[in-house]
Amino acid sequence: MKMKAFSTALVLLVLASVPAVFAVNVDGTIASGEYSKQAVFDKGNFKLLWEFEGDKVFMAIVAKTPGWVAIGFNPSTVMAKSDMVLGLVKDQSDVQAVDEWSSGIFGPHAPDVDKGGKSDILSYAGTRTDDTVVFEFSRLLNTGDQLDKVIPTSGKFKVIWAYGPSLDVTAKHKKAGSATIQMEGQK
Repeated sequence: MKMKAFSTALVLLVLASVPAVFAVNVDGTIASGEYSKQAVFDKGNFKLLWEFEGDKVFMAIVAKTPGWVAIGFNPSTVMAKSDMVLGLVKDQSDVQAVDEWSSGIFGPHAPDVDKGGKSDILSYAGTRTDDTVVFEFSRLLNTGDQLDKVIPTSGKFKVIWAYGPSLDVTAKHKKAGSATIQMEGQK
């Protein structure tokens, strides 16, 4: 009997020491352990989380804002030549995601489909509480679209981020910034 109790305790100890790994579920909520990488901007008011699965990247934005959220990839200067994803969460049943391209230093940024590209967002969802938006999306690391940047799984990668003061996507951002992030996760 003592051997059986020891075996059970050993199995439980081994299971407890194995980190939980969850597949990303693009549903507008973030479960504990769903994303293993994150970067925090604007004193915690804008968080970017990401996870790689095969040839896809899953990203989540959590921002304290009543408005829209956006993330841009690898601009040349300020916003110029940036591949962007804009998320708008009016409520859980009305979520929009736009694959955009910024042509100038300060824009404009138009949907890829208006510039000869295609929308490469595979899935998206979002939720809203009083002052916080959660927006999740997925896309291929390399979409093959001339208006998208290849997202690397390692090394340094420049991103731009922004969030708006309202649900009007033409309204100028309330806050914005840029950073170089470590794609394996911040150390």
